[in-house]
Amino acid sequence: MSQISHKLGVIVPFRLRDEHLKIFIERIDEHLKKQNIVYELIVVNQDYAKQFNRGMLLNIGYLYAKKLKCDYLVFHDVDMVPLDVDYSYSDVPLHLATSFIDYDNNESGLSFDTYFGGVTMFPIELFEKINGYSNKYWGWGYEDDDLLFRCVQKDVPLDILKYKNQGRKGKTLRFYGKNSKVICDNTIDFNSSGTFYINFCPDDLECNHLRKSDEFTVFSIPGYDFAICYNSFSRYNFAAFDYKQNVLYVNSNIKTNYRTNIIVTLDRLDNVIKVYQDGEFIGETAPFKKLHFYKKEPKFYLGVGKPDREGLQNYFRGTIETFAYFDTILSEDEIIEITKNTKELLTKNFGNYTSSSMLKVYYDANYIRNYKLIDLSGNHNDGIIKDCGIENLSNEEFKEVKVPYRRKCKFELLKHEPNGFVNNEWKDDATRWNQLRFHNEVYKNKIIDDGLSDLKFKEHGKHRVGNILQVNIGL
Repeated sequence: MSQISHKLGVIVPFRLRDEHLKIFIERIDEHLKKQNIVYELIVVNQDYAKQFNRGMLLNIGYLYAKKLKCDYLVFHDVDMVPLDVDYSYSDVPLHLATSFIDYDNNESGLSFDTYFGGVTMFPIELFEKINGYSNKYWGWGYEDDDLLFRCVQKDVPLDILKYKNQGRKGKTLRFYGKNSKVICDNTIDFNSSGTFYINFCPDDLECNHLRKSDEFTVFSIPGYDFAICYNSFSRYNFAAFDYKQNVLYVNSNIKTNYRTNIIVTLDRLDNVIKVYQDGEFIGETAPFKKLHFYKKEPKFYLGVGKPDREGLQNYFRGTIETFAYFDTILSEDEIIEITKNTKELLTKNFGNYTSSSMLKVYYDANYIRNYKLIDLSGNHNDGIIKDCGIENLSNEEFKEVKVPYRRKCKFELLKHEPNGFVNNEWKDDATRWNQLRFHNEVYKNKIIDDGLSDLKFKEHGKHRVGNILQVNIGL
């Protein structure tokens, strides 16, 4: 079927972005005419009675697009203006928001692998098959996570991304959350440089509704925690504090949970901490003058932030295979070598790894005796295991994750206030509520209980000029 026989519905959810809308209408019209694409532009403008509901507005836009005999749809944020975008028909859903140039002329790509927001294309029959977007996400975030989940549940065609499971084969320690932990003597010397290594796999997120965010700690020297975590922002995270209790953060990009390793190097000459994931550098802290006095803590822990702390123990759910601490900074070649290692113990040198003599603490779940992790470094700092299981590791080389098919496109980002994850927290409490709904209700229980089938709204009026329809909506 030729493109000329298709009709595109461009649906824009809108409120209080008049300058953006003026630019968008002009540029999208120019772009689509050059591609000889027949289209209708539907701007769905929500009134001020309730919080913004992007998913519901896009569902409403679908209804008007169907009446206008569109056979495929693009759900389009108003602040993403096309630079080099192919809007031609696709018989499978496509994610188009793949590359950006911002208002400072900086280029960027996908914010995370399962991202399905911004600009998304659907043939109309597949959008109907998944019952559209959920209507239950108010404020910013998670309606597009829910959209991808619906596609998975309804067997809509999707691409597959493979994450390589890292680490050695054999046994692993299972941490169940509350009470699961490993207790170790804190023999770490913060007066000298060092390297921390841990191999682990978090469980799927399940968030605590009594908290604003969740930190699932795999390694911690407690107090003002010096810690490696996976958190409810779906980021692998390192955090520490300086002597004035200023926090030092490094976060990965948003990533799914898979068997990964984090390596942290503490440089006491330059007073900076660097973080690597699966051998790749992901960031470093700002330089600090002095760290919090972590040496005073008698214990460090695997699987918890601090077990006797009221309310914020930060227990981990998932598996941990290996932990090691070195009294030196491993080189980047060594970091890559031990990251890809699947066979050798770290007690001897191999390949580019030459620092076995600097190993001060070393646990491997294949070496457990009397319910203790044996310290393979020879320094006799065995880890005391509490309420953990011992399991065989899966033999799966990769974790497969379904992601949208994508078409390489480039957009100009119009300037606007950031949403979502800002300064290491959710900007708005509504995002946390959306997160709790998605992870604890929808994803966990595999439910799709709303959408096009129960859509309710009030039309306050509409205005049409040519192929541009603006509809004013109350929810």
